[in-house]
Amino acid sequence: MGPHWSQVRLGAKILSATLTFLAGLALAGHEAELWQFSPREEFRLASVSITLLFLSLTASAIHQWRSEKSEVTLRNIRQGVTYSLHALLFRIQDETGIDVRDLGATVHLRVRTGIWPFHHEQLVPLAWARFRATSVSGITWRPGVGVIGRCVTLGRLLIVDVAALDRQLESLTEAEWHELAQREQQEPPEQSRTLGMSYREWQRARGKFSVILATPLIGRSSTRSEILGCVSVDVMTPDPSTDSYELLSEEAVQYAVSAAAREISNVLAAFL
Repeated sequence: MGPHWSQVRLGAKILSATLTFLAGLALAGHEAELWQFSPREEFRLASVSITLLFLSLTASAIHQWRSEKSEVTLRNIRQGVTYSLHALLFRIQDETGIDVRDLGATVHLRVRTGIWPFHHEQLVPLAWARFRATSVSGITWRPGVGVIGRCVTLGRLLIVDVAALDRQLESLTEAEWHELAQREQQEPPEQSRTLGMSYREWQRARGKFSVILATPLIGRSSTRSEILGCVSVDVMTPDPSTDSYELLSEEAVQYAVSAAAREISNVLAAFL
């Protein structure tokens, strides 16, 4: 409902601005004696202008109040989610022995952007936990693109040894990458090596992580459930462990990540 309501508000603002402009233009023409209105018509035009101005100022005040309230809510959500991510990383360290400083965790939410019918979905980071600085790819992930995008599209937990994929694909040219991506469109998505990424996106993302685990973030209501985004855990590079993939594949780790995803869903449900 949120994105659609934003479009309705945008349309209302444009209509109000247009009517205010036309009413003001008509009154200006009347004052310049380009045309004449009766006193009654002049009063109606002035009333329309004043009413629209009042509604616009009132709407702006309400929007500011709601924005401030939303900022407080978002801050509380991020605090709760970040706490869950920190707890998850330390639990994975206890289960696997991987140094928590080599781990990272992020929550991405599905967000619809743009104006209908040109809107599209993105996966926007809500909160993250990391104890060592790393360079970011700067890519805006989308459903179906990258490990987290594939996780959202397939609706199930994924574990990908991205470092191994990088080694397999490092010799490909851009033309060969495009050809491989075209072939993969006819294959099951689980077998994809390009992970739905373009060649430029892969170039920007490669070398950042060793292994990525992602699980869907599922929101449930009394009538249905939907995938809100995903929770991902990554092992950074250089990876001091040679068996990070096997360690993150352990049942205890998968259970911990799934439990964290449920806890984060509860946090979101409490505030949204």
